[in-house]
Amino acid sequence: MSKVVIAVFDGLQLSQISPTVTPNIYGVGLKGCIFENHHPVFPSVTRINAASMTTGVYPGTHGLAGNTFVARDWDQGRVIPALEFELSKMLAGGTDPLLTDSLQLMISDFGKEYFAIGVGTSGNAYVHNYMASSLGGGTIHPDFSIPNELNRDYLKRFGAWPAQTLPNTLRYKHAMRIFIDSILEEKNPDVALIWSSEPDKSQHAYGVGHPLSDKALSEADQEFGKLLDYIESRPDKSDIDIMILSDHGYSTVMGKIDVKKEMEDAGFNDDLSEGRILLAPNGGSVLIYLNDLEEVLVDRLVFWMMSQDWCGAILATEKLSHLEGTLPASIIGNDGIRGADLTMSFKWSDENNEHGYKGQVFSTDGEVGVGQHGSMSKYEMNNLLICYGKSFREGERILSPTGNVDILPTVLKLLDVPIPETVEGRVLNEALLENGEKISQMERCARIQGLDTHEGLLLFGKEYFYILVFFAYFLEFLACGEEQMGSYIFLKHS
Repeated sequence: MSKVVIAVFDGLQLSQISPTVTPNIYGVGLKGCIFENHHPVFPSVTRINAASMTTGVYPGTHGLAGNTFVARDWDQGRVIPALEFELSKMLAGGTDPLLTDSLQLMISDFGKEYFAIGVGTSGNAYVHNYMASSLGGGTIHPDFSIPNELNRDYLKRFGAWPAQTLPNTLRYKHAMRIFIDSILEEKNPDVALIWSSEPDKSQHAYGVGHPLSDKALSEADQEFGKLLDYIESRPDKSDIDIMILSDHGYSTVMGKIDVKKEMEDAGFNDDLSEGRILLAPNGGSVLIYLNDLEEVLVDRLVFWMMSQDWCGAILATEKLSHLEGTLPASIIGNDGIRGADLTMSFKWSDENNEHGYKGQVFSTDGEVGVGQHGSMSKYEMNNLLICYGKSFREGERILSPTGNVDILPTVLKLLDVPIPETVEGRVLNEALLENGEKISQMERCARIQGLDTHEGLLLFGKEYFYILVFFAYFLEFLACGEEQMGSYIFLKHS
C-alpha cells in the first residue's frame, strides 16, 4: 500500500518543463509517466479544479462553478468569490461549499489522513480539507488553518509567514519547510499535498515564458528538489508515489474586455442593475446567471453575444437548450444547481506570444501580453500530470485523455480504499502496474478491422499484450481477451 505525495504547480504547462528551468520536475518525468493529454475542468481556473481534484467530480456536481460564481442555494442574488472567508461563511450558515464528498471523508473511515498546504488563494486551500477539524488531517494556508491550532503551532515553531511577493518564492520556501519537517516527517499522512502559487502568479504579471516567470518557476522547482531529496532519504521511500500536476494551462491576453460595460452599452443596463442578469467573470470566461428567463431577454442576450468578435463558445443549461448555436453545459459536467445559465468562453487563437508560447485569448482581466486562463483555449485546457513511484510504469508517455477528476479515484486506488459510485473520474489504470507487470514494449498499430478507430496502441507486457483504442476523445479498452481486470483489457501472449 502506498503513501501519496502530490506537488501542484499552479498554471504550469508540459511545454514549460525543461532540463534547464525545471531540472527536478524534468528528471521525475524521465523516470515516471508523463500524461500528454491531461485536462482541467472548465472553466480553466484554480479553485474549481482544486475542488475537482479532491472530489473526483465535475463542477456541476461539486457546486464550485468558478473562481467567482452564484451559489443559488446560498444567495441567489449575489456573485461571490470562492475564497476562504466566503466559503467558511457558507458552511457556518448551513450551506456546504461542496455538494459532494471529498477525499478526507472518503478515507477517514479507513483510518487514513490527508494534509494539504498551499500558498495560493485561500479558497483553493480551503476546499482541500475544510472538514479537517471533525474528520482528521488538515489544511494550512498563510491566512488560516483547519484545525485552527495548526497555524498557531507553526507560528511558534517556524516563525511568521513571509509577506507575499513576486515571485512568491519566500512563502513557498516556508511552506516547503513545514511540509517536510512537520507534515511528512511527523504527521506522516497517507496523502500529502503542497501547492505552489508559481508560475501562475508571475505569469499573470509578466506572461508565459517571460524571464521573470521562468525565474519564479525555476525557484519553485529548486524547492521541489528539496522534497525529492527528503523522500529519497526516507526508509520507506519505495512505498511513496509522487504525483506532479497543475490546475490548468495558460494563454496570453490579446485583448481585455469589460463585458459588463459592453452589455450596458448594448442596452442591457437595466437588466444588470436590477439583477435580472448577474455576471461572474472568470478570466477567459464569464458565467452568466439569469434571474429572469423571459424568452425575449435570453434570445436577445445570446444573439448579441454571438455577434461580438471576442465571443467564443457559449454553453447553456438544459432549460435553455433550445437556444441555437449554444452547446449543452451537461456535456462537460457543468450543469448543476450552482451552474451558470450561460457560460461564455472568450475567443482564442494559436498565435505565439513574444516568448514563443502558443495561445492568445480575450479576457476580463490582465493587460495585453500578460498571462491568463479560464477559457476553452486548448493551451489552457491541457495541463500537467507526471506520476512516479512503485505503482506507476517507468519512462512512459501516456497518450490517453486524462483529467483532474481522475486524480481522486487514482489516489483511492493507490490507498486501497473503495471508490464511491458518486465519483465521476476514473482510475488511471493505463499508468499503473498490476501485480508487478511491466510494459516491455509499446508500438503504434494501424486501424484494426472492425473497430471504429484510426489507430491504437499495442502494449507488450511480460505476460499480456494490451490494445488501447482511441475513439473521439475517449479511451476505450477492447474486450478481446481471456481476462479482464478493472479498466484493462488484456490478452495473454506466449
